[in-house]
Amino acid sequence: MTLSKAQFRETRERCGISQQMLASRAGVKVLSVKRWEKPGDAEPPADVQAWLEHMLDLHIQAVEAALDAVDEMTETQGHAPNHVDLLYYRSQEHYDRFGRDKGDYAIVNARSREIAAILEAQGIETRFRYPEDDEAGFQRLANTR
Repeated sequence: MTLSKAQFRETRERCGISQQMLASRAGVKVLSVKRWEKPGDAEPPADVQAWLEHMLDLHIQAVEAALDAVDEMTETQGHAPNHVDLLYYRSQEHYDRFGRDKGDYAIVNARSREIAAILEAQGIETRFRYPEDDEAGFQRLANTR
């Protein structure tokens, strides 16, 4: 599947991938990524598109897993939770210190933002929490899959 330039950019942004991050991953300059997203300019290489589509699949799986966990809470409690706490990271250094997996904090934060938007649309309040604000709560959240 070939993404349009608008879809390519939207997918990159949805997944929390900056132009710089994509350029580093693809071994090109940021200007190349800008050209891939500009109408009438160069097309992104097939391998870059495939990687971005893979990242979108991972993003969707992570969001769906979190929403499934909320559905499970709703079934167990007999009602939707009053609110859901979502982890959020201040920086890469912060994520490296507190995150449970290796990865990029911007990608994790993008997932949290999308989960929050979906839950808020369902009428469930969401709260972003930094891991160090509540160590016990963080451990519960970090071990949810």
